[in-house]
Amino acid sequence: MSAYAGHLASLQEKTQIIATEDIVSDKGMLIAKSGTEINKNTCQKILQFKLLKPLEDSIFIANQLDAKSIFEQLIDLLNKDPYLKALNSKAGNSKTLKQCCLALQKYPILLQKLTVLDMEITHIFHQSLLSAYLAYLCGEIQNLSGNQLEACFTTGIIHDIGYLHIDRQILTKKEALDTEEWRKIQSHPVIGYEILKRIPSFPKEVSIAVLEHHENLDGSGYPRAKTVHDLGKLGQLINLLDNVIAIYQKKFKPLGQSLHDVLPIIQMNMHSYLPEVVSVIFQLLKQVPPSPVKHSDCEILEDLIQHVQAQQRYINAITDKIQATNEAINFTHNDKKIYAIQNIAINILVILTSAGLNDASNLNWEEQLSQQENQEALYTEIEETRRMQEEIIYQLNTYQKSAGIFIDQNAEHQFASVLQDTLGVFQSTPRPQTPATLKTYWDSLTTS
Repeated sequence: MSAYAGHLASLQEKTQIIATEDIVSDKGMLIAKSGTEINKNTCQKILQFKLLKPLEDSIFIANQLDAKSIFEQLIDLLNKDPYLKALNSKAGNSKTLKQCCLALQKYPILLQKLTVLDMEITHIFHQSLLSAYLAYLCGEIQNLSGNQLEACFTTGIIHDIGYLHIDRQILTKKEALDTEEWRKIQSHPVIGYEILKRIPSFPKEVSIAVLEHHENLDGSGYPRAKTVHDLGKLGQLINLLDNVIAIYQKKFKPLGQSLHDVLPIIQMNMHSYLPEVVSVIFQLLKQVPPSPVKHSDCEILEDLIQHVQAQQRYINAITDKIQATNEAINFTHNDKKIYAIQNIAINILVILTSAGLNDASNLNWEEQLSQQENQEALYTEIEETRRMQEEIIYQLNTYQKSAGIFIDQNAEHQFASVLQDTLGVFQSTPRPQTPATLKTYWDSLTTS
């Protein structure tokens, strides 16, 4: 609870926070009377005690979000992105979307949490808005009922409220997280679930989906390492949408590229998600206009080819090692945590094959370039390969992080030394640097 009080301490500089009842410690000590304005000093006092009731039950925030303001923020977010705006014009239904926003009015505590999220961790709130919108559209594609559409939207917008109960220093840390900090980050689905469990008559399906939105079919997710037979469809929908949004916002949007262009990345990973979830998201993304073809000169193409080939050599070196590690450990140990790490490796190897990146002949573009074939088409092909490589490298980073956490927590485990040897290959195999010409070119796309 202290982390939430910390967010409120920052928030009180932006808006008024009032105690709606006496705030009392678990020992009966009065901390703030009903009607008191919660200021920084009050928050510091709250941080010193365990409270009799959750703090959110005893406060009111001025200018709190409501259905109208949430809808307006969402539409504004969509209108700022030409591809999302086009998608909304084609597939959105303003009346139904407003109804989904209105459904949140039944849960004042959630409006409070979303208000704090909006003001304190704005980028996560905007991601949650987009997740809610895309989940709602997926429901429309499936012709779900009104209540089911509301469940999709609600899950999307609240699935990350658990972050509000994690220390701000961890959330804003720019360096790599240590094992304990990463463990706290991984607790946010459980925190969100516990918040929702306390709300009378709140849909259980939504609570479970919030708990499961970082779980993976192969048991490599968190917080409970569930597998396919224990996972619900709604949580997996939010899981995949989170990944779609993250890939788009980090890799495609800065270069002026479309949400539609995420499709090849999803195709690479489709074995990792429920088929019905993949199918509906495919249908959704295909309705988004594709990116226009951009002109690229010969110099850029030469550097891009060399960079992609260098990245492939890096990927091959690492994947050869993790495959050998899987074989050395084998699958007869019956250790759930080791299985999870091995499954990440298997997933990477499957992606590598499905993307066709284990065939070096697919990366030989010099002849096409020397023949002065269509440079725009060639650039698009090579750039798509680079995007697929970026996804594999992201998965390799996940493997590295998971193996590192396991070793930190299980230094004496029989397989710790094998994994440590694998991490040594990560450390001794530097990822190729991006050429300055490519950075300059991509920067020009970002500012154009």
